[in-house]
Order: sequence, then structure tokens, then C-alpha cells
Amino acid sequence: MKAYDIKKYLKSSRIMGRKSTFSNAFASALAPFDEYSESTVNSSITDLGQNPEDELTCVYCDAPAATWDHVFNRVIAGEFSGYGHRIRNLVPSCRTCNERKGKKNWRDFIIHEGRPNLENRIARMEKFLSADEARPTTMDDIRNAAQPELDRFLEIRSEVFRLLEEADAVAKSIRQKL
Repeated sequence: MKAYDIKKYLKSSRIMGRKSTFSNAFASALAPFDEYSESTVNSSITDLGQNPEDELTCVYCDAPAATWDHVFNRVIAGEFSGYGHRIRNLVPSCRTCNERKGKKNWRDFIIHEGRPNLENRIARMEKFLSADEARPTTMDDIRNAAQPELDRFLEIRSEVFRLLEEADAVAKSIRQKL
């Protein structure tokens, strides 16, 4: 680190500079989730080629699993992706693979990592994701089920963003008077 690196901290902050955080929160709020079901979890784990009674391993590298990775992100470009905290969207993962995969497509990540048994890993993931429970919830699904509520939800989101912009302007005015 150099002394001039401090420059990046010497600037005003903007609330809307964190708009993605707020966008993601709104999009995540729409994401469906599954209730815990031991039989559904066990079936899913079995489809991944693992024994649900054993310690789970990372689907990407076979290291001991320490977390659950969302196969498909809940939010893409600030909008709901169609996936959520669903049993068929969560796979056992080690922390390293979960962090390295990030927003990457699961298949691209597996291929890029070049782990042994590549074809088997892909086949197990395809089997896991082929279940009916893995189908995403589309915005059309939401509109068909709850159009008035979705309209209101989107109005609230717009109003929150408008208020955040206003708050940024007020904060700038305050800083200018100091």
C-alpha cells in the first residue's frame, strides 16, 4: 500500500452509490423458498451422487462441504432471476469453490476448474437440476398469481429509490454548508 492509496477514501459517499444493494434486497424479497423437507433434501443429495447420511462434499471439487452454493443466483442485474432459496438450487460446496464460482454459470465453472470426473460431475448436476422442483419461478408466474401486489411492490421500490436520490441531494447540501 502506498500513501496515495488514501485518495480513494477521500470522497463523499452517496446512498445511491449502493443502489445495487437496495435493488438486490428488493429482488431477493421476491425469491421463493422451500420449507425444509428431509425426504426432498435426501432425494436431492442422492441425485448429486452423495449419501445424505454421510458428511457432504463439495459438488465442484470433492473437498468437505462447508456451505451451500446457489446454483443460480437469486438476483441478476438487480432483478429477480427466478431462483431462490430452493432445495434444487442449493448444492453442498466448500467455501473456496463457493467464492470462486460467484456469479459464474455452474457448468462453465466446473469445466474451467478442470477437476477429475468432469463428465460425472456434470451428469449429476444435470440430474439434480432436471427435477420439476428445479424449475424457476418466472416474472410471468408472479404476474399471473399476484399482479396487483407486484404492481404495488414495484411502485414502492420506485418510491424508495426516489427517496434515496432525495436523501443524497440533502446530504450534499449539508456537506456544502460545513
